[in-house]
Amino acid sequence: MKKTLTIIAVFGSLVVAHAQIYEANLDGLQEGPPNSSPGYGTGDFSLSGTTLSVTSGSYQDLLGNSTAITLNDPHGTNVVIFMLTLDSPGTTSGTFSGSVTLTSSEITDLQNGNLYVNLRSNVYPGGEIGGKLEPVPEPATLALMGVGSLALLVMRRRKV
Repeated sequence: MKKTLTIIAVFGSLVVAHAQIYEANLDGLQEGPPNSSPGYGTGDFSLSGTTLSVTSGSYQDLLGNSTAITLNDPHGTNVVIFMLTLDSPGTTSGTFSGSVTLTSSEITDLQNGNLYVNLRSNVYPGGEIGGKLEPVPEPATLALMGVGSLALLVMRRRKV
């Protein structure tokens, strides 16, 4: 039993090492300064090691035609980390993609909720819609962490 609990604890702890998932919900109210654009979008991102990749990204209903989409750090200073790819530039609806290698300080900013996506258009050259990248907890990860923690507690209690 002790061996089984040790194995569960080890695997429960190791699951944290896989890719971390983030999402961004983009709209005009999250821009600096906020605007009344009816445009909105979503982005799903995956951090594996130091590589942040867009797993899916889309936008629609912009007032202007899309001109650029960037990953910025920190929110409010408009410092561009990386130019993402507009898959259909010059449109009011479309998709985006891309991946970038982040520095350790950029990863810390990502984990602290300080990175954001900024989609620019010809009507709002500074940014029509934007959104912060927020972590997405995965139920399987949380369950395995719980099982691993429980196994460690049981093992510790048996030693006492």
